Amino acid sequence: MLRLPRNIVAMGALCACFAMPLGAQRSSAAKGVNSLAAPVPTPLLNGKRAFISYELGDVSAFPSGYSGGPERAYNEFFAGMKAWGRYELVLDPKDADLVFAIRFVESPGLNMPQIRVGVSDTQTHVALWGFVEQVNPAFFKKNRDATFSATVQLLVSDVQALVTPGQVTPARTTTSGGKVRFSDQNK
Repeated sequence: MLRLPRNIVAMGALCACFAMPLGAQRSSAAKGVNSLAAPVPTPLLNGKRAFISYELGDVSAFPSGYSGGPERAYNEFFAGMKAWGRYELVLDPKDADLVFAIRFVESPGLNMPQIRVGVSDTQTHVALWGFVEQVNPAFFKKNRDATFSATVQLLVSDVQALVTPGQVTPARTTTSGGKVRFSDQNK
């Protein structure tokens, strides 16, 4: 029986954990989640003005795990939604048709951190839809930051795919190796 020193075995296990291809991250919409084409609630399709709400999530990951502060997901999601231009973003929920609430979640029970977006109707306060994307792990902070930003962009793409199916250009994200990929590759 071949016996390897413990440090070689441990190093091999560690390498296997971090060898997960970061470029393999695809949006849940691209993976076929919700592919049964259930009807999209009318307020999501007809809404013109949106308020983006920041829900305080897990703050312990900032600034050690990721650059910036706990509001980073909010800032990046707001910028992505503004760049898309489908909804007029308003600063007062009373002026909105929809509320998009974004939250970063990192808890011991999760395999990977998540960023979640819930959408509700401002008139009825009913939850209309929800989106969840996992933040792929990375060893180096700059790579974690890149996967964090890629995950937020996937969420914007998920909203786009739901509201304007067939008209969405796949989200371009950069992997830790610097390669550009499309979020719906390798279906």
